Amino acid sequence: MFITTDREIKSLMPTARWDDPSQLKGYLEEEERVALEPLLGMALYEHLCLEYERLIGIYADITSLTITPTKKAKDDPGPTYTDVTERLDSIHSGEAESPCAMCEDSMTDVPEEDMASIQLIRICQQIEFYRMISHKAGLLTVSFNEGGGMNMVTADGYDSTDEKRMERVVKDAFMSAGRSIDSLLLFLEADAKGKKHFTQLWQQADAYYLHKDLLFQTARILNEYLDIKGERMAYVALVRDIRFCQNTYLQPRIGAKLLKAIVTYANDGITGDQNGNQNKNENENQNESGNRSEYFDELLSLLRTALAFYVECRRTDLAPVKEKLARRDSMTDAQQAMAAACDYIGENLDALGDAAVGTPIYNAIRAREEQAAKDAADAEAARRRQCKKAMEQSRRKLFTAFPATHRTPEFK
Repeated sequence: MFITTDREIKSLMPTARWDDPSQLKGYLEEEERVALEPLLGMALYEHLCLEYERLIGIYADITSLTITPTKKAKDDPGPTYTDVTERLDSIHSGEAESPCAMCEDSMTDVPEEDMASIQLIRICQQIEFYRMISHKAGLLTVSFNEGGGMNMVTADGYDSTDEKRMERVVKDAFMSAGRSIDSLLLFLEADAKGKKHFTQLWQQADAYYLHKDLLFQTARILNEYLDIKGERMAYVALVRDIRFCQNTYLQPRIGAKLLKAIVTYANDGITGDQNGNQNKNENENQNESGNRSEYFDELLSLLRTALAFYVECRRTDLAPVKEKLARRDSMTDAQQAMAAACDYIGENLDALGDAAVGTPIYNAIRAREEQAAKDAADAEAARRRQCKKAMEQSRRKLFTAFPATHRTPEFK
C-alpha cells in the first residue's frame, strides 16, 4: 500500500478528527487496487510498492514537500553517488542520462531518483484517498451496533452536517481525485519525454501515454478531431475502440503497408521509400522527401478524420434516442471521410511512393489501367482487322467493275 502511516492520512485530510486513522486502510487498499493498478500497470505498481517501503525506511516520512534525509540515509546513501567525480564518471560511461541531474544532486542530499519516486507516490496517495472519500462517504457517516442498527457519526466540537454539505464533500473529493489522476498521467508523460525513470515499466500499462501503433498517439491529438475535453482518462478509455476501428475500417481499405507507413510518419516524420532513392544525390532526396511529406500530411489528416468519426459511432454515453442518431450521423460522416481519403490515395499514388505499392487501392487502379490498356489494344486490333477487310473488299469490287468489252476474249 502507498498509505501506511496516520500522518499520511492526516496530511491529506488535515481537519479530520480520527482517533485511529488506520481504520480507513481497508477502504484505501480497495481504491488502490481498483484505481491505481490499471493506471500504473502491474509492473510499475509493484515497483512503486517496493520503492515506498524503501523510502519510508530511509526518510521515515514522505509527506513533507521538502524531504530531509534521516541520519540513516546520510550514513547509508545506498545507490546514490558519493561525490561529484563519481557522478561525472557515470555520466561519461552512459549510466546517467543528463549532466543537469549532477547539479541538482550536488545541492541536496536527496537523490533525484528518490525525489521522482516520492513525487509520484504522493500523487498516487491523493488519487486513492480522494476516490475513497467520494465512494465511501456514506459508510463513513454511520456506525453499526451489535444488533445491526445504524447510528449517525458525530464529533465533539463540530456541528452535524446536512445532506447538502455531504453532497458537496463527495463532489469535491471526486473532482480532487480526477485532478490527481490527470496530474499522475502528466507526471508520467513528462518523465517519459525526459529522464525516463518509470517509462520502461509504465509502457506495459493500458494508460501509457504514447501508443505508436495508432494514428492517435496521445490525448492531445485525439482532442483535435474528437472532443474529449482534453481528458487523458477519456483517451485511455477509447484506446481499444481506436485500435478496433483502425484495424477494422481503415486497414482493409488502404492496406496494412500504407497504414503502417502513415503511422510511422505520424510518429517519426519519416515517409519511407528510402531504398528507391539511394542512387539520387542528397539534394534530390531532400526535395523529394519534402514534397512527399505534404502528401503524407494531407492523407494523415483525412485518415484521422475518418477514424475519429468511426470511434464516435461507438459512443455509449448518450441517451438511447440521441445515441442512435449520433451513431447514424457519425457513420455517414465516417464513410464520406473514408471515401475522400481513398480518392486522395488514388489520385496521388505516384506521390506516395513505395508505401502505396501493393495496397488494395493501388492494385485496383493498376488493374483498371491494365484492363483499359487491354481494351484499347483489342479495339485497335479490331479496327485494323476491319480496315484490312474493307481494303480487300474494295480491291475485289475494283476488279469486277470493268465492262465485258474490256475483258480478254475467250479462245474457242
